[in-house]
Amino acid sequence: MPSSGPQYGKCRHCRQRFRRTGKPGRKQEYCDPACRRRAQRERSRNAAQSTDSPLPLARNIAESVQALAEGLLAAEYHEQDLAVLLRRAGELTREVEYYTCAAVHDARMKGAGWEAVAADAAVSAATARSRWAEKTVRRRLERRASERSAARQQDPAGHPAQPRSDGQDSGQPGERPSGKLAAALSHLHRSSGLTIREVADRTGLSPSYVSRILSGERLPTWSVVEMLAALVDGEADELLVLWENAHGMTPLARQPLPDAAARLNAALRGLYLAAASPSLTRIHEASGGALSVSTVKDILGGRLVPDWRTTVAFVRAVGGTPADIRPLWEAVHYAFLVFLDPVPDATSAPPSSSAGPKAEAPENRQGQDGHPL
Repeated sequence: MPSSGPQYGKCRHCRQRFRRTGKPGRKQEYCDPACRRRAQRERSRNAAQSTDSPLPLARNIAESVQALAEGLLAAEYHEQDLAVLLRRAGELTREVEYYTCAAVHDARMKGAGWEAVAADAAVSAATARSRWAEKTVRRRLERRASERSAARQQDPAGHPAQPRSDGQDSGQPGERPSGKLAAALSHLHRSSGLTIREVADRTGLSPSYVSRILSGERLPTWSVVEMLAALVDGEADELLVLWENAHGMTPLARQPLPDAAARLNAALRGLYLAAASPSLTRIHEASGGALSVSTVKDILGGRLVPDWRTTVAFVRAVGGTPADIRPLWEAVHYAFLVFLDPVPDATSAPPSSSAGPKAEAPENRQGQDGHPL
């Protein structure tokens, strides 16, 4: 017969002797719940330290979420079929769910208790433990790794993936804004014929710093961009929007029409420089014939503000991301509307009912490609 006396054990965490409660079920291994939580956190930290990744799990997945969101946006701009859009949206949704698991995992390894996690997630502590238990998170992330491995080997239709040989965009996220700035500066540098050492000597910068700027490893200040542009015979204004995008800056929502149009043209020319100044014919071909050579020439020359469809065709033909240009294009057309139908001064009398009709939106009144400046 089993002994009816008190049962004792040694806590696996604090190593202190404690009296077991005698409740049925799994044998008690910790003296109290606090010791059990501390032991779980310690195991998680040890597991994290043994991994090869230098970044938190959630940060890596967040970068993937951003890339998938850009891919969805690119599919929208390409006006792809609903099936493609929904497939991309599903991929994004799954990745967000994986991110949530990883974010909780990272927080737990930093010492967050289940009560704190539950409060931040607006669920009960029991739900948090069940939904994001260590084994559950590990199992989900292993499944994610398997899915990504399979995706790299197959195209969306389930066939083995083949590299594109036509040079066209595959729908994958485009180069980041910092890369566009570096590409434009690098193109100007190559065209100048100067060596990196000569650029460094004339600007007072170190050769290694100049090299990192041109490779996209470092984001320069605007004064450095101006200095480099002047040295390699470039126009700093054409690099301004690329620099602002690289730093995550938002353009002014309302500007005078000439200023807004100049910024849009400079941004388009900046993308053209980042693409290494391709020929007009090559841009025409890259647009799939959507842009005529004369239209491309007028856009680059600042003689035409294209409609949005034409703008998208140009931006994509030079490897840019339409979403980066949209605010500038909208600023031009807002300014154009205000120019045609100025907003009355707040102190002036309201317009009479006999006033003529409002000017029609420029995109509805212009020709096929846009309107000239």
